[in-house]
Order: sequence, then structure tokens, then C-alpha cells
Amino acid sequence: MLQGISEPFPAIGTSTPQAPRPQSGTAEFSREDIRPEPPPNPADILNARLSSTNIATELEQTVIDEIAQRVVRDYESDELSRENWLARNEAAMKLATLVIETKNFPWPNAANIKYPLLATACVQFSSRAYPNIIQGTNIVKAKVTGQDPAGLKAARGMRISEHMNYQITEEMEDWSEEMDDLLVALPIEGCEFKKTYFDSTDGLNVSEHVRPKDLVVNYRAKSLKKASRVTHRIWLYPNDVVGRVRKKIFLDIDFGYPTTIQEPSTDNESPALNDEDAPHLFLEQHRWLDLDGDGYQEPYVCTVHKDTGKLVRIVARWDVEGIARNEKGEITKITPVHYFTRFKFMPSPDGGFYCMGFGTLQSPINEVINSTINQLLDAGTRQNTAGGFIGKGVNLAKGGGGGPIKFAPGEYKQIDYSGDDIRKNVFDLKIPEPSRVLFLLLGSMIGAGKELASVSEVLTGEQSGSNVPATTTLALIEQGLKVFSAIYVRVHRGLKCEFKKLKRLNRLFLDDEVYFTVLDNPRAIKRTDYEDVDLDVQPVSNPDEVSDIQRLIKAQILFGLLGKGYNDDAIRRRHLEALRVPDIEELLPPKGPPPPPDPKIVLESEKISLERDKFELEIVMARGKLLKMRADTLAAIARAEAAEAGPQIEMYKSELAALEKMTSGMFAGGGATGGQMSENGGQNEREWQ
Repeated sequence: MLQGISEPFPAIGTSTPQAPRPQSGTAEFSREDIRPEPPPNPADILNARLSSTNIATELEQTVIDEIAQRVVRDYESDELSRENWLARNEAAMKLATLVIETKNFPWPNAANIKYPLLATACVQFSSRAYPNIIQGTNIVKAKVTGQDPAGLKAARGMRISEHMNYQITEEMEDWSEEMDDLLVALPIEGCEFKKTYFDSTDGLNVSEHVRPKDLVVNYRAKSLKKASRVTHRIWLYPNDVVGRVRKKIFLDIDFGYPTTIQEPSTDNESPALNDEDAPHLFLEQHRWLDLDGDGYQEPYVCTVHKDTGKLVRIVARWDVEGIARNEKGEITKITPVHYFTRFKFMPSPDGGFYCMGFGTLQSPINEVINSTINQLLDAGTRQNTAGGFIGKGVNLAKGGGGGPIKFAPGEYKQIDYSGDDIRKNVFDLKIPEPSRVLFLLLGSMIGAGKELASVSEVLTGEQSGSNVPATTTLALIEQGLKVFSAIYVRVHRGLKCEFKKLKRLNRLFLDDEVYFTVLDNPRAIKRTDYEDVDLDVQPVSNPDEVSDIQRLIKAQILFGLLGKGYNDDAIRRRHLEALRVPDIEELLPPKGPPPPPDPKIVLESEKISLERDKFELEIVMARGKLLKMRADTLAAIARAEAAEAGPQIEMYKSELAALEKMTSGMFAGGGATGGQMSENGGQNEREWQ
């Protein structure tokens, strides 16, 4: 075996065949009768496992126990690798949720205020991200790749877009709420996950939000696809466990009472104790195991009950088309099915699997702000309450025993001492006012925190000045949204991966033909529409347009291009979409023949054509005059030769040569018409000669 590769488990159904032994009183078997059974086909074994609900029912108990121990051991190892990140994440969550805690320094119940710097950054991010992603009922769109001259791909892409949008908004009722929860927690924890699978009970696709504390991956893993194992901590109530056992999804074991208590999400929540209906913790580990003994590990999903450490389920994690073999039929690669999608806020600089968020970036600044505010409050309390010393010779309380005296507003109390005696026996402590340096430090830290989170006044809707030009405000918004734009690109990347998983589930589990309704119009889609690879799915929203102002300005620029040779219908549609106008189809004109051209443009074009024809006519008339002059000259030469011979003929010839030179120059520079006239002129000259 290769180093680093665990020993294979005994293969299912591949035990060595034993020769049958003759029983007493029976005839002996001949050697020809003892024939070993042929080994099972590896392809048949993998296909059988692919359709099995629980492969653990076919394994020996020793193999089951060994797999369970390995799952728990690897889970604890991965938990240990990320313990520092977990500690930072828990501290950041306390800051974001403004958990109330008791502080006993410098005195009991001292000020312990938490400034909402991190909470403000999270609210600002989620309030911008959610409307950008959830734009009505249009969430996903199909993208056609390759040539599509007949428009068949575009029609199929439209059917896929309409059906998937219907699934997400109507059938998957919790999708929008789960996405909202994800976008609120993402800036705090740095990364969130979604688990996409097909729920056979309800017959629907599911894409649920998974918190990073419940998805355990080794901190040094590069990605979900390259991680050797991914463990999902699942909490199931007793009824859910019994239902899975009766459906033969889980092995029937003694689960007992849960001893692992589900930890509260924050300190504002107290853990439930002595709850008979408390959920059980299961470790669903997506990992690799060699169960057929061929030396190549296959991807499986192993589920272990955490309290008992017992394995309850093993299921295959590949598709039939994901198996590659060589010419000998040996497996060279198995492409696993990935159920989880990671949404990243900001990659970790140390290369860790779990990313960074505002919780990690702003926690140190937020802690300084909290300490500064609490010190200022404690100093103000100390100064307001004051204190001092009272001499032994003065007893102001009733009975002469001393003690505190309480005053009602506007009340004066009578005492047996003169004012001078009281002034000599009472000494007030000189307590300074709260430090101005601390106040300046507080303002500096708050400014640094807002700059880090890009939470400025102009982004929160407040006017930064009374005479600020609109272009300056727009430039400030564009610059302030650079951080958000980069984060939105990562969110869109995660959404695209999630939609691809939903597209795969439709290809595998969708009925042959499904009918659904879009805008009160019945639609139909077939499972074969999802089988082609020349269509991709991606989010509708644009990560480059973070704010409504950006979208409106672009739409306004497009609107100014109407009637200038572009697609006017598309410009009008995009302008109305940017304005978020409902029922756009009712406003747009029905599709028909193209509208007639603008009469002004037609009139100008006809004027230009008329001027061109007039100019060409003048050229033709001028060239006709020149041809007539040449003809007259040739006639004069002919008459001169006939009348007399002498020097007049040479003079006529020289004048004719000069005329021909001037005429040929004019013909050569006349363009197409001139060239044609030159040819005609040459022909006329030959005829004359």
C-alpha cells in the first residue's frame, strides 16, 4: 500500500470462495466439480452501492466499528486545527450581538457598554446585498454558450430560467429567508455555507444555510473540493431519528438520551437542561474510504451518532458518469459529488480555509472603543457621585450616630452645627473630570473603524455637506463602494456554484415533464432540457452595480442613445428595470414590424441624394463640352491637312496634345464617374481617328 493511504476494508461480496466439503455418507467431489466462483465485477459493485440506501447494512460489524472510530478521530483532529479561529469567531459574535455582560472593575457593576461599530457594518452590508441579489422573481438566468443560429438554445435557456426561478421563489419557500440569514452572518464570521440536496420525502430541492461552526474542515484545507473530509454537525430530534430508522436510512441502534447539549448561539441564550426532547448530535462526514479493496478510495458519506460513537449510515457520493477507468478496467478517478457551497467575505491572509470578516478585522478597534467609552463613563460617574472625609466631631444623621442623609429635591434639613463647623470637618475629594485625551482617542478609533468598514455618512444616507455637488457625492459613493463590490463578486461566485448544484439535481430528479405557472401563464419543462452542457446558470444581479444610483446613472446614459442606431426596445426595457417599475410588459409596446424612420432624417437623406445627383450632372456636362472641343480640334486638323501642308499642322497638333493632356488629367481625378467618362472619351477618340 502507498504511504499515507489507509489499509482497505474487506470488500463487500468479494470473500474468497471456499470449496464445498463432502458430507458424511455422500460421494466425493471430483476436482472438476470444485470450481471457484468468479470474482464479482467491480463495476457491478460500484453500481450496487450507488443505488443502496445504506451500505452499512452490508458490512461486517468490525468494519463498521473501525469506520466509526476513524470518523470521530478525524473529526476531533479537524476541530483542534481550527480552535483559534473558533475563539476569534465567538468573540466577534458577542460584539456583533451586543451581549450584556457584568463587569466588576473598578467597582461592582461598572460600565460595560459595547459600541455598535461591528453591528452597523453588518447591517449596512446586508441591507445593500440582499436587494441586489433578490430582485423580485428574477434570481437566476441561463447563459447560452456556443453558436445558436436557430435560437433553440435560447428558447431552452428561457425555459430553464423560468423554471428555476419558480423553484427558488415558490417551491423552495425557505430559500430567501436562508439567504437573508447568510448575508447577515457573513460579514461577522467571514464565511458561510449552503448545503444543496434533494429531499426525497417532500420531492423538492433543498438549499439550507449551514453555519461555519457546524461545518468542520481542517483549517489548512485549500477548498471544499480539495479537502480530504468535510464534517457536518447535524442536530436531529428523536422523532427525526425514529423516522430515519423506520425508513431503513439509519441502522437500528440504542441511541439513548443525548448527553451532548446543543450549545447556545450567543450568551443571550441559555442551554436547555433535562430536556427529554433534546436533539441528538450526528456527525455526517463526507470522506474517502476503500471498501472494495482495490487500493483506490471511493467517496462516501458516513454518519455517526456522536454520543454513542456508532455508525448509522454509509451512502455513495458519486454519479455513474463520474467514474473513469483505464484500458484494463481499473478505476483511475472518481469525481465526487459536492453538496456544500462556500460563500466568502474576504480570504484569510494566512491561507486558512475559514475566511475573515468584519468580526476579525474590527474586533480590536471595537474593543478599544468599548474600553474608552467605559473609562469615560466610570470617570463621569466618579466625578458626579464625588465623596470625601467627615471629621469625628460632626454627626449629621438622626440620633447622632452618623450615616447617610437623603435629600429630596428642594429640601433643606436642620442640623445642630453652624456652617463654619461643617466646613472645617468635611473635606471633598478633588476628582478630575473625564480625560479629554480619551475623548479624542475615542473619535479617532470610531473614524478608523468606519473607514475600515466603508461606513461613511454619505453611504448611510446622511448629507455630508450643504453645498456638495452631485458629481462629488457620486464620486464619494463610487469610491466607498469599492470594498462592497469586491465582496459582492465573491458572493456571486458562490451563488453560481449553488445554482449549478440545483441544475444538476433537476437533471437527476426532475419528472419527465413538469408544469408550472409564471405570471398566470402555464409553462412546461422537460428533464431533457437540463441534460445539455451548452447552457450555464448564473445569478441575474450584477455585482458591478452595488447601489441604485449606479444603476440609474447607467440607465439614464442608455436612455440618451434612443434613436441613434441602437436597439431602442432593449434600452427602454433596461431603463424601466433600473427604475424598479413593476409590470414592465404592460408599459412596453407590443412587438411588431419596425417603426417607420423619422421623417426629418428621411428628408435630410433625400436632400443629400439630390445634391449629389446635381453635382454628377454638372460633371457630365463639363466633360461633354471638353469632348466637343476635342472633336472640333480633330476636325480642324483634318481640314488643314486636306487644304495645305505646312507649319499650321504642327501648331494644331501641339494644341491638340496640350488639350488631351489637360482632359486626361481631369478624367483621371473624376472618381468612378470620371473613369467611366475617360473610357468613353477614349473610345470616341478612337472613333474619330
